[in-house]
Amino acid sequence: MTDLSVGSLNPPQEQLNNLLEHYQSGRLDDAEKLATLITQKYPSDPFSWKVLGAVLKQTGKITESLSATQKSAELGPQDAGVHFNLGNTLLDLRRLDEAEVSYKKAIALKPDLAEAYNNLGKILNEQGRLEEAEAILKQAIALKPELSESHTYLGIVFYKSGNIDLALKSILKANEIDPKAKESKLLLSVMRSRENFKDSEASIGDTNGVTTFKELSLDPLILNRKVEAELITSLYEMSFYEIDKLKRGGLLASGRNDARYGNGRCSTDFNLFQDSGFIIQRLVEDLKLIMMKAVKSDVLIYDSFFNILGAGGGLTPHKHITELDKDIGLNLGMQKYSLVYYLSVGDQDCSEPGVLKLYEPDEDILPSNGMIIIFPASRLHSAIYGGKTDRVIIGVNFYSL
Repeated sequence: MTDLSVGSLNPPQEQLNNLLEHYQSGRLDDAEKLATLITQKYPSDPFSWKVLGAVLKQTGKITESLSATQKSAELGPQDAGVHFNLGNTLLDLRRLDEAEVSYKKAIALKPDLAEAYNNLGKILNEQGRLEEAEAILKQAIALKPELSESHTYLGIVFYKSGNIDLALKSILKANEIDPKAKESKLLLSVMRSRENFKDSEASIGDTNGVTTFKELSLDPLILNRKVEAELITSLYEMSFYEIDKLKRGGLLASGRNDARYGNGRCSTDFNLFQDSGFIIQRLVEDLKLIMMKAVKSDVLIYDSFFNILGAGGGLTPHKHITELDKDIGLNLGMQKYSLVYYLSVGDQDCSEPGVLKLYEPDEDILPSNGMIIIFPASRLHSAIYGGKTDRVIIGVNFYSL
């Protein structure tokens, strides 16, 4: 959430209205250009700096966003929203102590800003200040009972404090408020799995040497699966539909391809497996069996996507680890894996044949049609493809339970 309520205005109201309309409609390039123009002409206007900071944050320019938002806070120190935005940017930069100060300023100026309590609670949880986190998150819920994330993080705090019953109750409430939220579903599955393990451990008796969580091997697992032509066809149909939908919504410039996962023509969001079609559901069943055999346990699929890379498509080095995975008290990252399924490798007789690069230790894997590669999600990896023929892949991130 980003707060964009309008404070005192120096530029013409129509110009500020246009700026806000650009931002709220997702025309971020236009919003950035207009906000930059206004801040240059009216450098003392806090609102234009506020919007510029929000735009820059949303486009991934975090350092520039910090400067713009700090300028807005300096010009409009009584604006609770800008202190909230500043806290969010500092949180993204992992400057937790400074983020805490900003959230507390926002709360002092606007005591009913539930989202500020929520984010402050997340910081306190991460710092291990569990009693403070519990109190703050309860305040967030009192102000906004439908804020599912507050229930989720309160559940995490209860779990780390050893109160499993209250933890499950909070996570269940979060799931009830937002049934589509992946985090609450994940936490419910993991907590129940761990408690079941403890129960079975107690019934066995002496369990010296038995660990609750599997130690992930750094070695990738390489398998193969037959590729159905109709599966590739259906992904192309989804790809064209998604791009057309984005164009009609004004989120993509005319003729521009969606490159959320690379520089080529890309596809869908992270909910591929929610497609109810027979082809996709048959694939889900097959891949889930493969995942379960690979990690020797039940699994929970967190997200899934497909990617069609054209010439110049690729990915910079990255990991599939979320903030929740990094929580030391939960250790979810130790149970998370990534799967890449190559439906078509395209043209490998080029300077960048799309080798999957795994780091620490370094390892190169040249994919082939039908190859499935499973590796820890915490492992840094990249793949740069420079062929002229499309490369089609499916990606899945999942947890062992």
